[in-house]
Amino acid sequence: MKREVYTPRRSYSERYNLTRHPRRIRSSDVIEGVFNDIDYYDCPDPSLVAAKAKINGLECIVLGQEKKREGKESKATGMITAKGYAYALKVLEEAEANQMPVVSFIDTFGGDSSMESELGGQSFLISDCISKFCSIKTPTISFVIGEGGSGGALAMQVTDKGFMLENALYSVIAPESCSRIIFHKRLVGGEEIEDTIPDALEMLRPGAEHILQIGMIDEILPEPEDGAHTDYERTIKTLKEKLIEGLEEWVKFRKSGGGRIKKSMLARILKDRRRKVLNYGEFVDTLDELAKRKTRRNHPENVKMIDIEREDFHNLFQIKAHLEHEGIEDTELYDCEKEWDPDKNLFRVAGGCGFVSYHDYIDNYYACPKCGKGEYLCVDEQIEKICDPDTFMEIEGDLTIDKMINNDRYNFGRYKATLEKLRQKSFSKEGLVTGNAKLNGKDIVLVISDLKFIGGSFGAVYGERFRRAVQYAVKHNYPLISVCSSGGARMNEGPMSLAQMAKMNMALLDLKRKGLLYISVITGPTTGGAYASYVTQGDVIVGEKGALVEFAGPRVVMGAGFDVDREIVCTDNLYANGKIHDLVNRKDLKDSLSYHVNLFYAMKFPENREKLGRVVDFNS
Repeated sequence: MKREVYTPRRSYSERYNLTRHPRRIRSSDVIEGVFNDIDYYDCPDPSLVAAKAKINGLECIVLGQEKKREGKESKATGMITAKGYAYALKVLEEAEANQMPVVSFIDTFGGDSSMESELGGQSFLISDCISKFCSIKTPTISFVIGEGGSGGALAMQVTDKGFMLENALYSVIAPESCSRIIFHKRLVGGEEIEDTIPDALEMLRPGAEHILQIGMIDEILPEPEDGAHTDYERTIKTLKEKLIEGLEEWVKFRKSGGGRIKKSMLARILKDRRRKVLNYGEFVDTLDELAKRKTRRNHPENVKMIDIEREDFHNLFQIKAHLEHEGIEDTELYDCEKEWDPDKNLFRVAGGCGFVSYHDYIDNYYACPKCGKGEYLCVDEQIEKICDPDTFMEIEGDLTIDKMINNDRYNFGRYKATLEKLRQKSFSKEGLVTGNAKLNGKDIVLVISDLKFIGGSFGAVYGERFRRAVQYAVKHNYPLISVCSSGGARMNEGPMSLAQMAKMNMALLDLKRKGLLYISVITGPTTGGAYASYVTQGDVIVGEKGALVEFAGPRVVMGAGFDVDREIVCTDNLYANGKIHDLVNRKDLKDSLSYHVNLFYAMKFPENREKLGRVVDFNS
C-alpha cells in the first residue's frame, strides 16, 4: 500500500525558528518516553546519549545527539566531540555482536570544530561512523527530531529506515556558517547575520521534503500544530508508533515480550541499504568510453621570486649571508613567506623558510622543499606528477549534472549558469576527474579533485563519478588512488552534496571486500566533508608536506568562536601523531605511491610476481 506523503506546512525560516526553540523536544526526552528498562552507558561526551533500552520487550542500542533545553539541566553543547564519536563506534560494535537493532535520534549543530577534537581525529571518526552504519550487520533506524547538522548528523543517520519530524531541518552546513562564507561581503558591509539567514536557508534547502526526495529518509512525521515543543506526549507517541512499525518488518516479536531478527532478513537488509545509499543521486545508467585527456598545464602566476643581482646593496648583503648559511648557490630564488589573511580567506599552514633555490622550488612542483608551501596544482599537473607519461585515460569525463535523473531540482538559475561558465573556463567538466593510468608500469585507477572547479567541492556528479571509478577498479582488480584538495560538500546542492559522503564511503566498501588497495593522498586544502568521508578511509594515507587539512575551514571555525592553531591543522601534525602513514614532498609522491602499488600487486597476484627477493629493492 502506497503511503500518502505528508507535506510540511511552514517556510524554512519558520521551521528554523521552531527547530531552534529553547524548549524543543530533545533526544533524552524522546528516549525516556519511548523506551523502558533504560541502561545508560557512561559516555565521555555529554552531547551523546548512549544506552541499552527495551521497546515491547526488545532490547535495542540507542544513540541520541543531545542539545541543551530550557528547563532541563544538561552539559550538552549540541556538537559531539571526537571522544563521543569514538564511543559511538564501540557501542555499534556491541550492537552488531549481539544483533541488537540500533535506533538513533539526530539533533546537532554539527561535529565539534574545536582544536581538541581536531587533535582527537574528529574527521577520521565521523568517517568511520558513516562506514560502520553502512556496513553494520544489524537493522538500523534513525529519527531526525531537530537539527541535522552536516557530517556530524550524517555520522549516525545512514540507516535502513529514516524518519524526520516535519519542522526538523537537515543541512549540509549550519545557516550561520553558510552566511559567513556566501554572504561575507554583506556581513562586512554591516548587515547583521540574522538578516542573511532566510537567504541561506533558501540556498541550503534543508527541509524534510527535500531529504525525502533524495532518499535519505523514508517518511515525514507530523508535529503538533504549533511545534514539537508544545506537546511532548503527542510527539513521543508519533515517534514510538513509527519505531514499532519499522521494527516489525525485521523482528519477530514474542507474545511474552521481546523478539529476534528474522533469519531471512539480514542479507536483504544489507543489500537494500547498499542500494539505497548508492542511489543518493541517480544518473542514467550508461558508462562513457575511456577517453584521452588533453593535457593543459597551468603554470603558476605571480610567483614570489627575487633576483639578487637586481637588489640594492643592503638587501644584497643580507640575502647573500642567508644563501651562504643555507648552502644555496642559485641567483634566482623563491621567497617562502608566511601568509595568513582571515578576511580574504587565505590560509597557509606552513612557510616562513626564507629564500630557497628557484630550481628546487620548480623541481618540487611549485612548492617549497622545506615546508611544502606552494602553489595549488591543476588536475593535469597532478596527473603529470603521478602517472607514467601519456597513460592517463579519463573515465566518465562527460558525466555532468545534465545526466542526473530529476536534475531540474538543482540544475537551474545561478547555479546552472555557474556550472556552464566553469566548464568553459576550467579544464574539467566537474569537480572530480577520474581515470585509468599506469604508475611505473602498473595499472591504477586515479581520482583527483579539481580545486579550480568550485573549490574542489563535491555534489551529486562528484559522488557518482567517484562511485563509478570504484566500480571500474573493482571490475578490473586495480588499486585506487585518490588525490584530494577540496573545500568539502557543495552548498549549492544542499543535502544532496552531504549525502555523497555516505555514497562514496559505501562504494569503498565494495573495493575493500574485493581485497583491493585504496591509497588516499591529502593535498592542500582538504577540509569539511571530503576529509570526514572518503579521504580518511585510505588503507594507506599519504600527506603532502605542509598541506592544510581541517574538519571545518578556518572562517567557519573562527565564526563558531574557536581559535585556529596553524600547527595542528596540517599534514605534518597528522603524520607526527600517527594518523597518516607517510609525509612527502611533492616530487617524492610518485615514489611513495609506487612502493605501495608494487607491494599490492606482489601480494594480490603472486603468480605474476617478477622478483622473488624484496618487492622494492634498494639496489635496483
